[in-house]
Amino acid sequence: MKKGIPYFLMILAALVLLVQNHQDVSVGDMIFSSLGLNPWTGGSTGYHLPVIAGLALLVAGIFGTVRLYRAKYPRILSWILLACMVVIYAFPLVTRLIGSL
Repeated sequence: MKKGIPYFLMILAALVLLVQNHQDVSVGDMIFSSLGLNPWTGGSTGYHLPVIAGLALLVAGIFGTVRLYRAKYPRILSWILLACMVVIYAFPLVTRLIGSL
């Protein structure tokens, strides 16, 4: 297995936990609820566990990817951040289009 694949998978898993669909429901909330876990530590208040896990995975994945590929691709950090922003902003639009079919 290539060295960069685990970091890419960490970023992908983080984005899955952090994005929201067109109904403003977090995909991480849906995953936690389907596993029978409450996404909030104190009922409907407290810490939002999917966001904590998603941010931790995102930071670790970006850090590892940048550390591994910066010598070959000097602008890798800006490209990763741009791609993450595009996914986060485009996901609700895509789910709205899919839902209207």
